[in-house]
Amino acid sequence: MTMYSQGQWVIPLDEYIRDPAPAPSLSAGIAHRLLSQSPQHAWLAHPRLNSNWRPDSNEAAEIGTIAHALLLEGDGSRVVQVHADDWRSKAARSSRDAIRQAGRLPVLANKLYDIVDMVEHAKRQLATSELGDILAPGAGDIEQTFLWQEDDVWHRSRPDWISADRRVMVDYKTTSGSAEPNAWARGSCWTLGQYLQAALAIRGNDAITHPPPHDVTWVFAVQEIEAPYALSLVGLSPVYLDFAFRQLDMARKLWATCLATDRWPGYPSRVAYIEPPGFALYQQEDRE
Repeated sequence: MTMYSQGQWVIPLDEYIRDPAPAPSLSAGIAHRLLSQSPQHAWLAHPRLNSNWRPDSNEAAEIGTIAHALLLEGDGSRVVQVHADDWRSKAARSSRDAIRQAGRLPVLANKLYDIVDMVEHAKRQLATSELGDILAPGAGDIEQTFLWQEDDVWHRSRPDWISADRRVMVDYKTTSGSAEPNAWARGSCWTLGQYLQAALAIRGNDAITHPPPHDVTWVFAVQEIEAPYALSLVGLSPVYLDFAFRQLDMARKLWATCLATDRWPGYPSRVAYIEPPGFALYQQEDRE
């Protein structure tokens, strides 16, 4: 695998996922595992630390990856159709696993039409949105990999779109749930720590762009994978973005300490006394 120096690069997604930095780097996904689980979980999920690491492979993730390739790159060359009704037969599962092992994307032939239809809906909805000019072909950069070093620690990020003036970034997400902004904010954005992507990408943009841009706007383009393939644009308020940066700082410090000491602890051995959620207390008080 090629190692890249600090800067902005165009590299294949699978190479980015395997971490092409000169030393094990911090990504948004690893930062989320550090904060929501433990350093032990982060070590296990890191391709450069865990020698037995394997990329996550599941149908929902592959639908999103296929949609990304068709929407952003117009390239379906990695997609391999499997002619079966579902994945329940041994033959279909064997074909699927072999395709994944080869680094390509398996899809049921009867599902590919739906993904293509979804992507066409996304193109139309994005083109007529207030971000239409920014997302127009040739208007900015697509799927650029940021690699940079701060305080002897390497970081990596891969925003989907960056405007020509580098002041607007957009990331495309697919969801099996609702793309309604508030529902998605309570769901994937929060539970998967996707707000950390915004903080890390903006920090990377500042690190490799001279002079750094000011007042960068981050937007998630969130699309449902079921008809009518509704899409929403979800931005982070200044308060949420400040929270994301503070969370990222916590992850960066923890990551640096773990790397320096080569210690990756799991959960504490002491008893943790938990509190009921704030909303439950509020509901109880209201009922009483």
